Amino acid sequence: MATGMRSQLGLAALAVAMSRGGGKKGRKGRGFSSMVQSQVLSSPLVRKSLVATAATELVADKLPSTPSRLNRGPLLARLALGGLAGGLLGWSDERGLPRAVAGAALGAVGAGLGAFGGHHVRAALDERTNLPDRYWALAEDVTAVGLAAFAVAVTDDSDSEADAAEQHAPQFSFAG
Repeated sequence: MATGMRSQLGLAALAVAMSRGGGKKGRKGRGFSSMVQSQVLSSPLVRKSLVATAATELVADKLPSTPSRLNRGPLLARLALGGLAGGLLGWSDERGLPRAVAGAALGAVGAGLGAFGGHHVRAALDERTNLPDRYWALAEDVTAVGLAAFAVAVTDDSDSEADAAEQHAPQFSFAG
């Protein structure tokens, strides 16, 4: 949903989480997922670029010349970026293609909900209050950043809990 509200936030949040270890410190993965996490998303250049584009979008959203997020181009970009973020999150830790596809689908749907919901809630608040739109835009920024941070934090916590349960589960060996 954060990507629907601010298109660059989903990937920026993932990059920041991956660069900090993303709750997966000390674990060495392999394959495509590990490459994306360790070499792409946690790359300082990629992280800084994604954070910079997200910050730029937070400013550009307030400009009167910024087109509506519901126009075809911006909406399709949000759906694609939400799908990409969801797919990367679903694929993390080699969870497999079905989880990546589910993550991509949920990411795209969430981005659509965020785009339409954010637009309509902000427009309704702007219409029904005497506050200028820029205040509602700032409230939407805070909401979008909070949603992005929550999404990566919840994913990290559930992964860490599952790993802890795995590590503390009794190990049985039927070797001879």
